[in-house]
Amino acid sequence: MLRKLFKYYFTAFATFILFTACNKEVSDGNNFVLYNNDVRNDTTWANGSFASTGIQRILDSTAVYKHNDTMMGTNAKTIAFSDKFSVYFPANAFVSNTGDSIKGPVEIKLLLLDEKGEFIRTVKSSENPTHLLESDLAFCLIATSNGEELKIAPGKKYLIRAGNKYDQVKQQMKIYSGEETVTFTSRVLADPQFFWKESNPLNLQQSVYKTNNGSRDIEHYEIYTNQLRWMAIAAPNNNLGSTNKLHVLLPPNFTNKNTVVFATADDYNTVIQLLPELSSRSFKSITIPQQKKIHIITLSLIGNQFYYSETGYNYLNNKTYVSIKPEKKSLAAILNSLKKL
Repeated sequence: MLRKLFKYYFTAFATFILFTACNKEVSDGNNFVLYNNDVRNDTTWANGSFASTGIQRILDSTAVYKHNDTMMGTNAKTIAFSDKFSVYFPANAFVSNTGDSIKGPVEIKLLLLDEKGEFIRTVKSSENPTHLLESDLAFCLIATSNGEELKIAPGKKYLIRAGNKYDQVKQQMKIYSGEETVTFTSRVLADPQFFWKESNPLNLQQSVYKTNNGSRDIEHYEIYTNQLRWMAIAAPNNNLGSTNKLHVLLPPNFTNKNTVVFATADDYNTVIQLLPELSSRSFKSITIPQQKKIHIITLSLIGNQFYYSETGYNYLNNKTYVSIKPEKKSLAAILNSLKKL
């Protein structure tokens, strides 16, 4: 009889403990948390180079075109998006994907990446296959007509003048093109295989445009090109010292279907993406600086809830694993944090 009573109360107590544990918040720890009929129960990882709808939703929520304007395809026009960024398109500058000249209205959109947080908002790093880059600024220019993305007409080039916050160009900067593996659309798409490639000099000419505001010279990068979409003004960052691999471990609810992870160098405009590694269920990069101050940033969207973490490290000293627990954040709070990186 006593044995039966003990078994009954022990089972009831164990059930209570299990129920309590299963109702903790998802980012309280590394143990899996069960939610009834909830997307937070999904701990599976996608195979291969996969851009999920969850990652695309992050990008759609955070990457906002701050600048846009319109022009007629048959006319020439200078568009000053700000006192630091302008473009000049000649007359008859655009063609459709089938090569037809565009006569009617053309919408020009600019996505400007002049801060580290802007790279993360667009799910982009500042890396190319052989170097970590220090970017002065990067941008995406898209031209559309009736929702169709356009190209620059054969034999035509247009002019870009872009300045940084110091109004002085940096020396040894090069122009890099964004190499994309997704179908070009008027919408910026998540692209897990995106990288920066040094531009072909046959496609552009680079110079410095100088003006004077009455008290000092103001310098802008001047680019004459037939290329639209992604471009970066950057140079290899040779000041980061030794690098090594780093795995970032997150609670099981945070997967490659709902989370992106980045590292930023505190003293340089360098952003590194830690890519998902299916075998270890972690996010990994082999190029993380070891003797420099860095921040690890995680950004997740599970259901309709954003999660965010920002963890600073003075020196990693060959530490290869770190464990991070993201917290619930509003989108506005996340964007404010990214601006301060």
